[in-house]
Amino acid sequence: MDIKLNETPTGPLAGLTVLDITGMITGPLCSQMLGDLGADVIKIEPIHGEVARWMVPPQKNGLTGFYCQMNRNKRSLALNLQSPEGVDILKRLAADADILVENFRAGVADRLGIGYDDLKSLNPRLIYAAITGFGPTGPYSERPAYDPIAQGLVGMMHIQGAPFGGKPQLIQSAIVDKTTATTAAGVVMAALYARDREGGTGRGQRVDVPMIDAYAANSLPDMLPVDTFQPSDMPDAEPLAVLRSFATLDGHVVGMALQDNHFEGLCKALECEFLLEREGMRNVGERITDFGPWLDAIEVEIAKWPTDELLRRFDENGVPFGKVKTIREFAEDPQALHNRTLFDAEHPDNGTMRYIRYPGHLSETPASLHKHPPTLGQHSEEILAAAGYNDTAIASLKEAGVIG
Repeated sequence: MDIKLNETPTGPLAGLTVLDITGMITGPLCSQMLGDLGADVIKIEPIHGEVARWMVPPQKNGLTGFYCQMNRNKRSLALNLQSPEGVDILKRLAADADILVENFRAGVADRLGIGYDDLKSLNPRLIYAAITGFGPTGPYSERPAYDPIAQGLVGMMHIQGAPFGGKPQLIQSAIVDKTTATTAAGVVMAALYARDREGGTGRGQRVDVPMIDAYAANSLPDMLPVDTFQPSDMPDAEPLAVLRSFATLDGHVVGMALQDNHFEGLCKALECEFLLEREGMRNVGERITDFGPWLDAIEVEIAKWPTDELLRRFDENGVPFGKVKTIREFAEDPQALHNRTLFDAEHPDNGTMRYIRYPGHLSETPASLHKHPPTLGQHSEEILAAAGYNDTAIASLKEAGVIG
């Protein structure tokens, strides 16, 4: 990911304007991805700032670490959308925008008195992306759907908890929020292609991305095979037994040794070739029939070795295993350093700041960091001036508390 601070972006979405009226993770991360790809993202947030600005520590010069990881490559407009003047500003900006992203629980129509049809009449080319919890309509549509609620609904908590005494387990990360954000960014770009491709519609459309749909689409494909053919007489889906971590003398490793060549290499590396002759472990068919015995057996053998020595021996024998690292250890991993998966950039006020790169490596139109996360209202006057407001009007709006 290129660092081109204060330069005009040249990514594949350069020239497009995105209105981001979202908070926390799902919407901000979605619009940040569009900004990474070159879009001009205008973040519209309350006069007091969206909630991520208050997720501390750490905090430095009006920015929090949490906010910074979701809001680079954006300009900030602090706007009171509870006022008629604030809504008028939003409408004026929407009239010239390409994409509007919102994740209001009740939607823009209920919160602001304007909906997709109103905005569509102002701008038929606008792509209106609404990130919802359960869906725009339906029996749960009015309920709040925070990440853990969505995790509980979709069914994966039982899978996660099965190896831990059967107690359902939450993934210790806002996995649904982040899955929804990346899904929404892809769906928005599909809508852009439908509008702008040769022979396309030339029109925008409403795009709804329910959190439960996004999480189900990403987490269930390898869990749903038991119910592929209906009606199903198979038992409920179970955890993938081979997804296990193994303790070493000084850490943990993970990997896969299901295939015959991998299992043979593993036994050679661990100096336990006797397992190759043990019933239930002699070939991949036997090992698939019952995962427990051979996984338990290699767990005992792996525990006899220090991590680095173990991985060296695995590499020599073509066994795909790796070390379980902390996030800070991952930052120093040679492949992560080569990819610049985590990268540092200098900020004029805050010193060195660390970010996670946009994951796509585009050879001709790469993603870039061209703006550090904005302070609250940093670009309010600049955005309004570009929208046609003169200095007197901007001063009046500021005095009235419409902008900050």
